[in-house]
Amino acid sequence: MKTLIQLLVVLTVVGFGARAPQAHHSFAATFKSDETIAVEGVVTEFSFTNPHILVYLDVTDADGSVTNWMSEGAAANLMRRSGWDRDTLEPGDVIRVHGNSTHDGSPMVSIESIDVVEGGAVVRTLSRDRRGARARTAAAVEIATLPLRLADGRPNLTGAWIQDFGARRGPPGSEDPPVPLSEAGEAAQAAFDPANDPQIFCDPPGLVRQAGTTPHPLRITQNDDHVVFEWEEYGGRRIVYFGDEPAPPGDGSYLGDSIARYAGDTLVVETVNLMGGNPSSPRGLPLSDRTTTLERYSRADDSRNIPTISIEVAVTDPVNLSDTWTLRRTKVYSAGYEFIENDCRAPLRERR
Repeated sequence: MKTLIQLLVVLTVVGFGARAPQAHHSFAATFKSDETIAVEGVVTEFSFTNPHILVYLDVTDADGSVTNWMSEGAAANLMRRSGWDRDTLEPGDVIRVHGNSTHDGSPMVSIESIDVVEGGAVVRTLSRDRRGARARTAAAVEIATLPLRLADGRPNLTGAWIQDFGARRGPPGSEDPPVPLSEAGEAAQAAFDPANDPQIFCDPPGLVRQAGTTPHPLRITQNDDHVVFEWEEYGGRRIVYFGDEPAPPGDGSYLGDSIARYAGDTLVVETVNLMGGNPSSPRGLPLSDRTTTLERYSRADDSRNIPTISIEVAVTDPVNLSDTWTLRRTKVYSAGYEFIENDCRAPLRERR
């Protein structure tokens, strides 16, 4: 087996890991976007879990010493759409990982592609087939059906809802309007260092990041007196009871204190007592402890006759925002969708 291969190449495009727009944190905070390497070694562990797949491999250096490297790819649910599963790699496999190197030289590499090597020859190459993934996802949802209402007349929002790859989309970032940052918000954003994004180090996300900015799957379960929200990307779970009065002021937490109600065909959730300083997206955008949110969930089935849910999260923060920030998402129903386990692991580097 070859020793560590380091092919330092200046790229004109961003590598797979760095360009993935649906990462739970910014790959650019850890990996260089203009430099790629190839790392060859023996797989010691393959973690097919969210928020990112991880492959650990023992790499033999030029001096004969062995270093255990971490290679990091996209979210497992995205890779599953491209045909990956928990058995794609096994300990003992000899692989060559192509991807971006780290800023600080730590033994990590993002995953652009992986060559599986046997007897010195490449026997298969693993990558993320975006077009094939979109086609498989569309085929999976086209045959799904879901009544618009539950038996008691409430809107039927129960089920797993995934990214709508069949919808017409604009340029990246065009779904949401510019964030109306106040002067204080701009200062907080300027102080944000992506390398210290709490999500890189597996800290719990705040509600806005969990419910508003993630494109990953959501599961809703409606009950008589409460509704349960579960998010695949971060492994979050929230139980919200129905009520008429918002929660009284209290100590802030990552998900805050919420109440729910139905307003016609819409499920409405109001939340207060959110923890301040938590980034609301991989771009940062920290919010204060005076933030409140208003979530609205409703059915929005379109001409394709695919069960569709519309999600709107209105964020109000009198400190860091100059106006209400409204995030909108559309997701489609996926019958029998199974969440992938969440097992976040911190990178092999320190916080800056």
